[in-house]
Amino acid sequence: MELFEALEASRGEFERRLPLIGVDDWSRPTPCSEWDVRALVNHVIGGCRRYTMLLHGATAAETEALKALDHVGADAPGSFRVAADEMMSAFAEPEAMSRTVHHPAGDRPGLVLAGMRVVDFTVHGWDLSRAIDADETLDPDLVEWTWAVLSGMGPELAKGGYFQAPPGEVSVEADPQVRLLHLTGRAP
Repeated sequence: MELFEALEASRGEFERRLPLIGVDDWSRPTPCSEWDVRALVNHVIGGCRRYTMLLHGATAAETEALKALDHVGADAPGSFRVAADEMMSAFAEPEAMSRTVHHPAGDRPGLVLAGMRVVDFTVHGWDLSRAIDADETLDPDLVEWTWAVLSGMGPELAKGGYFQAPPGEVSVEADPQVRLLHLTGRAP
Protein backbone atom coordinates (compact mmCIF):
# COMPACT_ATOMS: atom_id res chain seq x y z
CA MET A 1 0.00 0.00 0.00
CA GLU A 2 1.43 3.37 -1.04
CA LEU A 3 1.18 6.50 1.12
CA PHE A 4 -1.73 8.08 -0.75
CA GLU A 5 -3.59 4.76 -0.74
CA ALA A 6 -3.05 4.55 3.01
CA LEU A 7 -4.16 8.15 3.47
CA GLU A 8 -7.35 7.54 1.48
CA ALA A 9 -8.04 4.20 3.19
CA SER A 10 -7.51 5.63 6.67
CA ARG A 11 -9.73 8.58 5.86
CA GLY A 12 -12.39 6.08 4.83
CA GLU A 13 -12.00 4.15 8.08
CA PHE A 14 -12.87 7.26 10.05
CA GLU A 15 -15.46 8.63 7.64
CA ARG A 16 -17.54 5.44 7.45
CA ARG A 17 -18.08 5.54 11.21
CA LEU A 18 -19.36 9.13 11.43
CA PRO A 19 -22.94 8.42 10.25
CA LEU A 20 -23.18 5.74 12.94
CA ILE A 21 -23.00 8.29 15.76
CA GLY A 22 -26.41 8.54 17.41
CA VAL A 23 -27.82 11.62 19.08
CA ASP A 24 -27.05 10.17 22.51
CA ASP A 25 -23.52 9.07 21.56
CA TRP A 26 -21.82 12.49 21.47
CA SER A 27 -21.09 12.56 25.20
CA ARG A 28 -19.95 8.93 25.46
CA PRO A 29 -16.38 8.35 26.64
CA THR A 30 -13.70 7.22 24.20
CA PRO A 31 -10.47 5.27 24.73
CA CYS A 32 -8.81 8.72 24.76
CA SER A 33 -9.63 9.50 28.37
CA GLU A 34 -9.60 13.27 27.89
CA TRP A 35 -12.18 13.18 25.05
CA ASP A 36 -15.78 12.22 24.64
CA VAL A 37 -17.08 11.32 21.16
CA ARG A 38 -17.69 14.95 20.18
CA ALA A 39 -14.19 16.03 21.29
CA LEU A 40 -12.61 13.08 19.43
CA VAL A 41 -14.46 13.91 16.20
CA ASN A 42 -13.62 17.60 16.66
CA HIS A 43 -9.94 16.68 17.09
CA VAL A 44 -9.89 14.68 13.85
CA ILE A 45 -11.75 17.28 11.78
CA GLY A 46 -9.65 20.06 13.29
CA GLY A 47 -6.53 18.02 12.50
CA CYS A 48 -7.49 18.07 8.81
CA ARG A 49 -7.82 21.84 8.95
CA ARG A 50 -4.55 22.27 10.87
CA TYR A 51 -2.60 20.05 8.45
CA THR A 52 -3.97 21.98 5.48
CA MET A 53 -2.81 25.19 7.13
CA LEU A 54 0.62 23.70 7.88
CA LEU A 55 1.05 22.66 4.26
CA HIS A 56 0.21 26.22 3.25
CA GLY A 57 2.86 27.77 5.50
CA ALA A 58 1.07 28.39 8.80
CA THR A 59 3.08 28.48 11.99
CA ALA A 60 2.61 26.02 14.83
CA ALA A 61 1.05 28.78 16.94
CA GLU A 62 -1.48 29.60 14.21
CA THR A 63 -2.57 25.99 13.98
CA GLU A 64 -2.70 25.51 17.75
CA ALA A 65 -5.24 28.34 17.94
CA LEU A 66 -7.66 26.17 15.93
CA LYS A 67 -7.86 23.57 18.71
CA ALA A 68 -10.29 25.76 20.65
CA LEU A 69 -12.80 25.94 17.77
CA ASP A 70 -15.82 23.74 17.04
CA HIS A 71 -15.10 21.93 13.78
CA VAL A 72 -18.01 19.48 14.03
CA GLY A 73 -20.94 21.84 13.55
CA ALA A 74 -24.41 20.42 12.94
CA ASP A 75 -23.26 17.93 10.28
CA ALA A 76 -20.22 15.91 11.37
CA PRO A 77 -19.96 13.78 8.20
CA GLY A 78 -20.25 16.89 6.01
CA SER A 79 -17.76 18.87 8.10
CA PHE A 80 -15.32 15.98 7.96
CA ARG A 81 -15.72 15.51 4.22
CA VAL A 82 -15.02 19.19 3.46
CA ALA A 83 -12.01 19.37 5.78
CA ALA A 84 -10.59 16.04 4.57
CA ASP A 85 -11.06 16.99 0.90
CA GLU A 86 -9.20 20.27 1.47
CA MET A 87 -6.40 18.41 3.25
CA MET A 88 -6.12 15.77 0.53
CA SER A 89 -5.89 18.55 -2.08
CA ALA A 90 -3.13 20.22 -0.07
CA PHE A 91 -1.17 16.95 0.11
CA ALA A 92 -1.57 16.54 -3.68
CA GLU A 93 -0.03 19.95 -4.45
CA PRO A 94 3.34 19.96 -6.23
CA GLU A 95 6.20 19.50 -3.77
CA ALA A 96 3.83 19.14 -0.79
CA MET A 97 5.59 15.95 0.35
CA SER A 98 9.01 17.59 0.44
CA ARG A 99 7.80 20.92 1.85
CA THR A 100 8.94 21.60 5.43
CA VAL A 101 6.03 22.33 7.74
CA HIS A 102 6.14 23.84 11.22
CA HIS A 103 4.23 21.26 13.24
CA PRO A 104 3.86 21.93 16.99
CA ALA A 105 6.07 18.88 17.64
CA GLY A 106 8.81 20.26 15.39
CA ASP A 107 9.59 20.89 11.75
CA ARG A 108 9.06 17.97 9.41
CA PRO A 109 8.46 17.28 5.73
CA GLY A 110 4.96 16.93 4.32
CA LEU A 111 5.67 13.23 3.75
CA VAL A 112 5.93 12.66 7.52
CA LEU A 113 2.86 14.81 8.09
CA ALA A 114 0.86 12.57 5.73
CA GLY A 115 1.99 9.47 7.61
CA MET A 116 0.95 11.08 10.89
CA ARG A 117 -2.50 11.69 9.42
CA VAL A 118 -2.83 8.03 8.43
CA VAL A 119 -2.05 7.00 12.00
CA ASP A 120 -4.51 9.52 13.42
CA PHE A 121 -7.39 8.51 11.14
CA THR A 122 -6.77 4.80 11.69
CA VAL A 123 -6.40 4.77 15.44
CA HIS A 124 -9.15 7.31 16.08
CA GLY A 125 -11.44 5.40 13.72
CA TRP A 126 -11.09 2.46 16.08
CA ASP A 127 -11.54 4.75 19.10
CA LEU A 128 -14.80 6.02 17.63
CA SER A 129 -16.04 2.48 16.98
CA ARG A 130 -15.24 1.44 20.52
CA ALA A 131 -17.02 4.49 21.95
CA ILE A 132 -20.24 3.98 19.98
CA ASP A 133 -20.26 0.16 20.05
CA ALA A 134 -19.76 -0.17 16.29
CA ASP A 135 -17.72 -2.73 14.35
CA GLU A 136 -14.10 -2.21 15.41
CA THR A 137 -12.51 -4.10 12.51
CA LEU A 138 -9.92 -2.04 10.62
CA ASP A 139 -8.73 -2.64 7.05
CA PRO A 140 -5.97 -5.30 7.42
CA ASP A 141 -3.74 -3.68 4.77
CA LEU A 142 -4.05 -0.36 6.55
CA VAL A 143 -3.24 -1.99 9.89
CA GLU A 144 -0.12 -3.51 8.32
CA TRP A 145 0.94 -0.15 6.83
CA THR A 146 0.35 1.71 10.09
CA TRP A 147 2.17 -0.98 12.09
CA ALA A 148 5.18 -0.66 9.78
CA VAL A 149 5.27 3.10 10.43
CA LEU A 150 4.84 2.89 14.21
CA SER A 151 6.49 -0.35 15.31
CA GLY A 152 10.01 1.06 15.20
CA MET A 153 9.03 3.97 17.43
CA GLY A 154 7.93 1.87 20.41
CA PRO A 155 8.20 3.77 23.71
CA GLU A 156 8.92 7.03 21.90
CA LEU A 157 5.23 7.27 20.99
CA ALA A 158 4.20 7.64 24.63
CA LYS A 159 7.16 9.89 25.47
CA GLY A 160 6.20 12.27 22.66
CA GLY A 161 2.71 12.57 24.12
CA TYR A 162 1.05 11.10 21.03
CA PHE A 163 -0.27 8.00 22.72
CA GLN A 164 -0.46 6.47 26.16
CA ALA A 165 2.07 3.79 27.04
CA PRO A 166 1.03 0.27 26.01
CA PRO A 167 -1.05 -1.45 28.72
CA GLY A 168 0.93 -4.50 29.82
CA GLU A 169 2.25 -7.02 27.31
CA VAL A 170 0.81 -8.48 24.15
CA SER A 171 2.00 -11.60 22.35
CA VAL A 172 3.98 -11.20 19.13
CA GLU A 173 1.57 -13.81 17.72
CA ALA A 174 -1.45 -11.61 18.51
CA ASP A 175 -3.66 -10.36 15.70
CA PRO A 176 -1.96 -7.44 13.90
CA GLN A 177 -4.78 -5.04 14.78
CA VAL A 178 -4.48 -5.99 18.46
CA ARG A 179 -0.72 -5.38 18.36
CA LEU A 180 -1.16 -2.00 16.63
CA LEU A 181 -3.80 -0.82 19.09
CA HIS A 182 -1.74 -2.06 22.03
CA LEU A 183 1.27 -0.12 20.76
CA THR A 184 -0.86 3.04 20.74
CA GLY A 185 -1.96 2.53 24.35
CA ARG A 186 -5.29 0.88 23.71
CA ALA A 187 -6.65 -2.33 25.25
CA PRO A 188 -8.71 -3.91 22.45
